Amino acid sequence: MKAVFVDFEMNPIGKKQKEVRRICKGEIIEIGAVKIDEAGKEIASYKEYVRPQYTTKMNATCQELTGITMDMLADAPHFRQAFDHFLSWCREENDDDYEMYAWSENDWHQLTCEMRLKQLDMTESAINWMLTHWQNFQQIYCNLLGLDNVISLDKAVSTLGETFDGQMHDALWDARNTSKLYTFSQKKNTLHDMMKPIIAATKPAEPLTFSLADAFRTARHQD
Repeated sequence: MKAVFVDFEMNPIGKKQKEVRRICKGEIIEIGAVKIDEAGKEIASYKEYVRPQYTTKMNATCQELTGITMDMLADAPHFRQAFDHFLSWCREENDDDYEMYAWSENDWHQLTCEMRLKQLDMTESAINWMLTHWQNFQQIYCNLLGLDNVISLDKAVSTLGETFDGQMHDALWDARNTSKLYTFSQKKNTLHDMMKPIIAATKPAEPLTFSLADAFRTARHQD
């Protein structure tokens, strides 16, 4: 079975839109994904910007982290159309034979909340397949190593002695690096030797990285 690794970049919805934020606090502005075969080889990639419907400006922190501007989103499709594009890419001519992975639970939460906000039918066959085959690879990976706490994607890559490929907070590169960890995790005989330095890396004096979750919290004080 093929595996799809996906990542979303999001922009917060302004705090003044209270009714909207009760359903979803942000909007996806970029979808990035890679598809690998049973041997762990990347066979396809996907990247698309998404034009928000409830915001007309980028949150400053999100723009700094992602490099995405409103001008870059001006001609992009809205969420419903962009998600349909992505779903078609995942399915490969209506073939629902794939597993879906993302790093952390944030992407799942964002996707399902935004589907509710924008009234997509989550019981529709192709959407239901994706959601029921969705897995949090961050938790899977940390469980494999016996870690009590989850670690960030860049830290997980670096503690293996690997270099983070591409740019962090770029949806495609985040997805690609998640697939890289997945492929490595299949070599279970080598994981034991990696456990001690990785566990040590989960106890830093300072936060491991600044994330978009921080940007969402910052946005609450800027509106």
